[in-house]
Amino acid sequence: MEYTNKKCDNCEIYEKEKMDILFKVMDNENDVTLTDGEGIVIRVSDSYEKHYGVTREEIIGKSIFSLENMGVFKPSVTAVVLEKKRKATILQKNKMGDSILTTGVPIFDDSGNIQYVISFNSIDIADMTSLNEKYIKLIELMSEYNAEINQLQMKEINEKELVTNSMHMTSVNELISQIADTNANVLLTGETGVGKSMIARIIHQKSGRVDGPFIEINCGTIPENLIESELFGYEKGSFTGASAKGKMGKIELANGGTLFLDEIGELPLNMQVKLLQVIQEKVIIRIGGLEKIDVDFRLITATNLDLKKNIRANLFREDLYYRLNVIPIQIQPLRERPEDIVPLVQSFLDQYNKKYKKQVSLASEVYDALVKQKWPGNIRQIENFVERLVIIAKQKEINLEDLPDDIVLEGQRNKPKMDGSLDKMLEEYEKTIIVNTFKTYKTSIAVGEALGISQATAARRLRKYIPNYKSYRYE
Repeated sequence: MEYTNKKCDNCEIYEKEKMDILFKVMDNENDVTLTDGEGIVIRVSDSYEKHYGVTREEIIGKSIFSLENMGVFKPSVTAVVLEKKRKATILQKNKMGDSILTTGVPIFDDSGNIQYVISFNSIDIADMTSLNEKYIKLIELMSEYNAEINQLQMKEINEKELVTNSMHMTSVNELISQIADTNANVLLTGETGVGKSMIARIIHQKSGRVDGPFIEINCGTIPENLIESELFGYEKGSFTGASAKGKMGKIELANGGTLFLDEIGELPLNMQVKLLQVIQEKVIIRIGGLEKIDVDFRLITATNLDLKKNIRANLFREDLYYRLNVIPIQIQPLRERPEDIVPLVQSFLDQYNKKYKKQVSLASEVYDALVKQKWPGNIRQIENFVERLVIIAKQKEINLEDLPDDIVLEGQRNKPKMDGSLDKMLEEYEKTIIVNTFKTYKTSIAVGEALGISQATAARRLRKYIPNYKSYRYE
C-alpha cells in the first residue's frame, strides 16, 4: 500500500500505523471508508459489505467517482469533501435504496493538500425515522388519554357550580350561565392556576353541546413542528412517520362539541393564520389532503399572557384576538378574592378526605392563617396544599403548630396563650413581644430602643424569657 510524502526511512511505517489506529477507532462504531487524496478507496470496514451490498474486492482500489456511477452509493460524500476541501455531511443512498446520513472528513498533509478522506455513517436514517414514528405514536396516545381524562373530568363536574363566596366569582358564574348556551367564542384570561380549565369545562357542561365532546389542547406543550398535525390531522403517508391510517385532528374531533385551546398566546404565528381561517369558514383540510371538511364546534381559549402586549410586539395577530375575544372573562387571582379561600379549602378537604379515606379537619386559627396567605399559584396551589395536609395529618384536627413551616405567617408560632389569669396572660404577651423583637434587632441595646425601655430593662427581660441569652456590654 502506497503512502505519500515520506520524509524519513520510517515515515511510511509511522503513517500506516497512525492511519490503522484511526481507522480502528472509527470502525468500532460505524461503516468507514478510507480514500486517498484522489478519491481511490484504500480501506473499508468489516460491516461495509453487508450494508452496501458489495465485496471489498469490488471497491478497494476503485475510484469513488466510478463507484458512484455504479450506484454503490449516491451521491459520494468523498467527492464533496475533495471539491470543497472541508468536512461535509450529506444524505446518501446505497444500492439497496436505504437512506444513510454520511460524514466525510479530510486529512491534510503539511502542504495543505488533502492526503486522505475518511467517511463514516453517523446515523442510519431508518433508525431516525423509527424514533420519529415512535414519538408521533406517543403523542397520539397522550392525546387519546387526555381525551379520556377530559371526559372523566366532565362527569365529575356534573353541573357543578363554582366554589365561591366573592362577588367577583359570583358575577363570573352569572356570566357563564348567560353565555353557556350560545356559540360565541370565549377568551379566559388570568394567572396560572386560577381555574381557567375548570371554567371552560363548566361552560361546556351548561351548554347545549354537553352531549358532544370536550376537546382540550395546550398550545404551549406541543412542539411547533407537530402543532399543525395535532390541530388539523393528516392523511396517510403525508409525511415521514405519519400513521398509515392517517389521523383526525383536534378540531375535527371537537365537531359537535367544544374545542378548548389553552395557552393560546403560545400558538405560532403561522398557525394563528390558519386558526383564524377555520374560525371564519368552519372548514379544515388535513395535512396532505385536498378534501374540505366542515366542522361545527364552540371555541373557548385561555391565556395567562397579555395578548394586547403581544400584539404590539408582533407576536399575536390582532385580527385573531378580536375573533377570540367575543366574550372576555377575566379571572382574578386568589389574593384579590380572599373570601373564596375558606370555601375552596373546605371543598378540597371533602374531596381528599374521601379519596384517602380520612376525616381531617382544620382548626379555626388555621383557616385564619390560610386566608392571609398570598397563594401565588392560586387554586392549583391551594388544592395541592390541602391534599398534602390530608396525606401527612397524624390526627383528625390540624392546628396551627401542625402546619408546614412554609405556610405559617410571621409571628403565628409565637402567638401568646390566651388562658389563665390576667397576670399570666400579660406575662405571655410580654414574652412574645420581647422574643420577637430580639429576633429582629439582635442586641439588648436595639431591643431597648425599639420598645422604648432602657438597655438594662431589656437585658433583664431577655434573660428571663430566653434561657440561653447572655447579656452583652454596651455596643
